[in-house]
Amino acid sequence: EVVKNSTKFKSIFSRMTQEALSSFGNGDLYLEKFIESMRHLEVQIIRDLQGNSKLLGIRDCSVQRNYQKLIEETASGIPKKIKEQLYKFADNLINEIDYLGVGTVEFIYDLNEKKVYFMEMNTRLQVEHPVSEMVSGNDLVNLQLEVAQGKNLSDLAIKLRGHAIELRIIAEKIEKEEDGKLRFVPEPGHISKVDFPTNSNVRVIQSVKSKSVVSPFYDSLIAQIICWGNTRKEAIERLLDYLNDIKINGVSTNIALNRLILEDTEFKRGSFSTNYLPKLLKRIDAKKLFHEIQKDSASSKNTVDKKAIELDGSKELKVLSPQMGGFYRAPSREDEPFVTEGQIIDVNETICLLESMKVFTELSLADYKTQDGESLYSNNTKYKITRVIAEDQNTVNQGDLLFVMLPVDF
Repeated sequence: EVVKNSTKFKSIFSRMTQEALSSFGNGDLYLEKFIESMRHLEVQIIRDLQGNSKLLGIRDCSVQRNYQKLIEETASGIPKKIKEQLYKFADNLINEIDYLGVGTVEFIYDLNEKKVYFMEMNTRLQVEHPVSEMVSGNDLVNLQLEVAQGKNLSDLAIKLRGHAIELRIIAEKIEKEEDGKLRFVPEPGHISKVDFPTNSNVRVIQSVKSKSVVSPFYDSLIAQIICWGNTRKEAIERLLDYLNDIKINGVSTNIALNRLILEDTEFKRGSFSTNYLPKLLKRIDAKKLFHEIQKDSASSKNTVDKKAIELDGSKELKVLSPQMGGFYRAPSREDEPFVTEGQIIDVNETICLLESMKVFTELSLADYKTQDGESLYSNNTKYKITRVIAEDQNTVNQGDLLFVMLPVDF
């Protein structure tokens, strides 16, 4: 919890101690300085068996959602003094621990106090390492193998050139919560078409192809797009042009959100912090973003019309799965099911859980909307569960039949 008033520190500390004790059986707490405005910066390093260390530039990973990186790029607009500190601190650290191989030293840059704080070190290659490869001209995967075999890096010249930006393409859809906030939900499913055009300034690392499946059991990251330009402005323009030519049909992705960020004036200026994306999401047109996501996926599968839920020759209605994922009738094995056959419910009651990529989503009839945004199931009607079709804790596909219900008149 953040303490902004020192007079409240004692009472908040006592309360958090009790919460920790109650939850974990241990009341010990970590205290750390809260930095309100910061940039997330990291230095790419490599060090050999002979003690030669090389620094391959600084990356900026400040465009984040829920502390997860979405865009990584060559750091720009960083004062010379701060850059020198980052290089010095990173070099001192890897020499002190006698590090071997490729790694990343991560820092927090306090924009208000103009100070740098060490955050962590990743002793491996990270998803964003191609950014450093593009501007340094070095193959980090090959280099780390050579270093492990004893290669001496003393003659390796590091000359940084241009600007590189990496976008993460994620399989996800957006939902609007009751408070108006946007919720991003992983969306596995079948991909009908994938096309990443060849471009000399763009590198693509993809895990999907046409007719493949985005599995509900793994990470929602399906591709990395890395673009190089002589300047940051050129890299942004080239990346925007490339995104307009990508085709990933069948599942929703964050391509539209990436375009929105790249077109944003504040992002283009480069004057942003880790608070940038949450603030951007508050000022965008959510309906327009939703439309663009639907357009990109070339599908309207996130919406269902009223005819699709009718059961031929019956007054009963279908409840279809809105996504691929795990179907759970209860919160845990020890709990009773959310609904059972014969039970009468309203549209706001939870009927099951759907799990995709370790994210659990409560499903109710109120979640179903037509393409025009109308409720698929009437708010003024109650429904009787007549049949439970899907098997508990099994995987269901988008469109699979979960329940059959009968509208009940009172």
